[in-house]
Amino acid sequence: MEKKFKKGPHANYEIEITISSAEQEEAKATILKHFQKDFEMPGFRKGMAPLDAVEKNTKPEYIQMGIYEHLINKGLQELIKDNDELKLIGEPYDFKQEKKGDDTVMTMKLDIFPEVEVLNDEWQKEQLPEIKSAATQEEIDNALVSLKKNYADYQDTDIITHETISKIEMEFLDADGKTLDKGHNYVGEQEFTEDKRYEKEFMGKKKGDTREVVYSEKLPPVYHYKKTEGEAKKVNLLVQDVKKIVLPEMDEVMLQKLFGPESTVKNEAQLLDFITESISHQKFEAELVKVVEGLLQKVKGKHMNVAIPQTLVEQEFATRMKSLLERFGGEEKMTEYFKKLGDDQSKKFLDDIKAAAADSLEKFFILQKIVEALKLDVNREKPGHLEIEQKLYEKMGKGHDHHHHDHDHNHDHDHSEHEHDDHHHENQEHDFKEKKAPKAKKSAKK
Repeated sequence: MEKKFKKGPHANYEIEITISSAEQEEAKATILKHFQKDFEMPGFRKGMAPLDAVEKNTKPEYIQMGIYEHLINKGLQELIKDNDELKLIGEPYDFKQEKKGDDTVMTMKLDIFPEVEVLNDEWQKEQLPEIKSAATQEEIDNALVSLKKNYADYQDTDIITHETISKIEMEFLDADGKTLDKGHNYVGEQEFTEDKRYEKEFMGKKKGDTREVVYSEKLPPVYHYKKTEGEAKKVNLLVQDVKKIVLPEMDEVMLQKLFGPESTVKNEAQLLDFITESISHQKFEAELVKVVEGLLQKVKGKHMNVAIPQTLVEQEFATRMKSLLERFGGEEKMTEYFKKLGDDQSKKFLDDIKAAAADSLEKFFILQKIVEALKLDVNREKPGHLEIEQKLYEKMGKGHDHHHHDHDHNHDHDHSEHEHDDHHHENQEHDFKEKKAPKAKKSAKK
């Protein structure tokens, strides 16, 4: 069996295996014995039928497929054994075969693990901008109010004020006064702040009050008629319910309920300190991701290059599509969304996801190369949350004295909603073992 390989242009190897007719005949006996194990024939115990009977009752294309798979698998294993430098990943693809005399020439491609090409060292002159993450008084106040609202008491009241939340029924009518559709929305502090029309329309109104307004697209979007049947001319607005929002006092009892009995947060002053530090921590992490992303964008292409193989791109794409499916809430809803988009927009949407997957992988491997070049003291196999980005900021950030942003405090309660998944691709190199060609499929009777 003759084997050749050469480096391809896209992080892969182009492999050629030449199989002689004698090797095919030898492999045929092996494949028939493999099929024989599951073959059942009257007068013989399972797995004991004669090989010629097995061959006679098995589709020729399945036998030929088994022969090729067996010999390709054997050829690839020999190739890997004889060439330690090959770091092949994934499964073979782009199969082609050509008959040359009595021989069959099989060509295929196999991906290799990405290697970053360093074009120059100019990237080491880059400095990450200083991150300013101090919490503002407005952010602290808003966070405190938001926290209180999560545990607020909603009490019955009659009149709409800035301290209430109200349920408003909407009834859309046509020119003849016929009801086209009904719905409801909620009006509270946020609506009053964002759109003065809410205050003009509802402030001071009582539970049970109704008002008919002329329908117009100039109304706030929530009052737009969404259906295609009929034409809305009027909207009846009914104040169905009004609740007064009573915010809790952040006393020791409430704080114990929030943080648990072992918490060191015992009063509102300590709560404010906790909120201040949490906001600063979240802002720092969010900015840290941005500045490192900015560095990688500068380095990519200009100072370092890396080709990402099809195997890794497809895996990352599959992961992103699985996440997208979960966000849509199932296959049916996602399919419906793509139908609405149309074929061209759907293709662009998916192409963009695949391009983002490739871009993310490029940055991931470049980041690993930067860590290696700077000799950063990090656990590269299982890095902690933003450990690599933090160490990189300490090394390349302006001033270089950023250890006070370590943020490994052990708070009793975590209000952070910040998530980061830009570069931690789960230590991909350790997920790939020496690859084999697919095994021969079981027999299919004629």
